[in-house]
Amino acid sequence: MDPKGKKVLIVATHGPEAPERCSAPFFFAEKAARLGAEVSICFILHGALLVKQGVAEQICPTEGGRTVRSFLERAVASGVSLNVCDAAMKMNDMTADDLIDEVDNLVGPNYLITAGLDADLVLTF
Repeated sequence: MDPKGKKVLIVATHGPEAPERCSAPFFFAEKAARLGAEVSICFILHGALLVKQGVAEQICPTEGGRTVRSFLERAVASGVSLNVCDAAMKMNDMTADDLIDEVDNLVGPNYLITAGLDADLVLTF
């Protein structure tokens, strides 16, 4: 099946507490976008911390490897949209001022349901 024109929703749930899981949402998002899919990542739970200023630069999924920030930059450069759940921001004591500039939208819990129903593929990390 050709992914061109398909919608992919990636749900990022893990943050700095699980560094080995933090690059996966960005890695798969970049790959899907480069194949021609319309890709968005929704950050929920501790995943919202990945788009807090200064955090992604401090996380390396593997010792001596690339930072999560480098995975994020590649995904964004490929056209991936970044969406953060406002409830997750509250849970992590964050405000909109804490977010990196690359975040496209603040969304509510309904976004995950409607975007999931509209997507051709949903991946969760």
